Amino acid sequence: MTTGPHVPYTQMMQQFKSAPPGKLYCLHGTGGVFRISLAAAAHVLLGGRPVTLVDGTNRFDVYFLAEFARKHAGGVHPDGRRITPESLLDNIFVSRAFTCYQMEAVITERLPLFVRERGSPVVIIFGLLDTFYDDQAPLFQAKAGLERILGALRRLRQENVAVLLASLDVKLGSKERNGLFPHLMTVMDRVYRVVEDAGSQRILPEIPPEIF
Repeated sequence: MTTGPHVPYTQMMQQFKSAPPGKLYCLHGTGGVFRISLAAAAHVLLGGRPVTLVDGTNRFDVYFLAEFARKHAGGVHPDGRRITPESLLDNIFVSRAFTCYQMEAVITERLPLFVRERGSPVVIIFGLLDTFYDDQAPLFQAKAGLERILGALRRLRQENVAVLLASLDVKLGSKERNGLFPHLMTVMDRVYRVVEDAGSQRILPEIPPEIF
């Protein structure tokens, strides 16, 4: 994918939060993608909106969110409510998936219903493809499951849900499974790569591929 100039975190977040509400974004690269995505979730929570997080790689850090909540306690939500650690932490809903079949079921079946019931306009997904890289899942099943997930992500966007994917870059021995990530990127509205540069992290925009 073609890489553009560095984008400040605040600019990337503003693009994610701005109209139109439904969009599909992806952050990929170093382990920093998870902390950046959690920070994005935390700022959405500050705005008084619920966030749904699907964790497919065991990277959810409740201590980071708890510390963030403590630092901002005493402020005021846009609706006038006081910000408390409880008001933030009670507004994030976490679901974990340990196999590609569980991940598919969460995203295609349970997630759409849940975000409608809870009125959650933002979804964060950690390691969507991590379980799809497991050789124990036949490749044809992994590809078919991914296609169904792509359809579900498009429908979430149509329902004005903003989805942010966070994925580590990996190099697999299987050429076919290496192709799963580029295929996932074809439905993204924006893709950003996170790189380490002299001890700091840089966010670089990329042009998603158009074909599998």
